[in-house]
Amino acid sequence: MSGGARPLGEDPVVTAILHDETPLTRESLSTSLNLCGRGVRVLTAASVADLESVVRQDGAPDVALANFSGRLASDPEFRPRLAELLDVLDGIPLIMLSDSDETVTALEAIRQGAQGYISTTVGLTMALEAIRMVAAGGIFVPAPILHRLIIEQTGVPDPALHAAFSVPAPEVNGKPHLTQLTPRQIAVLECLQEGKPNKVIAHELGMRESTVKVHVRNILRRLGATNRTEAVCRVMREDN
Repeated sequence: MSGGARPLGEDPVVTAILHDETPLTRESLSTSLNLCGRGVRVLTAASVADLESVVRQDGAPDVALANFSGRLASDPEFRPRLAELLDVLDGIPLIMLSDSDETVTALEAIRQGAQGYISTTVGLTMALEAIRMVAAGGIFVPAPILHRLIIEQTGVPDPALHAAFSVPAPEVNGKPHLTQLTPRQIAVLECLQEGKPNKVIAHELGMRESTVKVHVRNILRRLGATNRTEAVCRVMREDN
């Protein structure tokens, strides 16, 4: 096998860089993510200068994580520090790590340009999913923060909101409502109906294989299916 070629069917490794000025949290988190993260490799940067050095090299990371500890959006240093990091990263998506699950802070981070927000209330598995999602072009905010934000913006009472998030997929006359899918998800679903694997779907639709996987997971969730076959069967029932 020549160069860095990967075996057929193997997903590309997502490379993340963790910027954290505190040695203990930096080393602990990076070690844990590297041990648990199949398909995710985590580098570290103790300073902004270290971060910039890695970013400027060939083979720059796919995503960056920056530990803001307990710094809130109300902190005078919050926006300047975030702006500095975004400037150094020069287009590499940023996930903010924070000890706070304050809705205002998470929302401000996203407004200022971060692609993800992870509070220390989430586990390693969720953190890894956030890294993969952001690397694939998505935006990640933990569900509890998102729920509170929707309540604050819409005034929907908590029980109703919980029910809305608990239902896997809206149904009409007992059938999955496909209008809940985005055009991109529908395109992926059509490929699934033809029995195409992720690698072929990625090639035909001009996207990364990791992005296809994210779309497939979202399709299954929205259709209330546990696997591809069940999703296709549900769609076939709706068409009949």
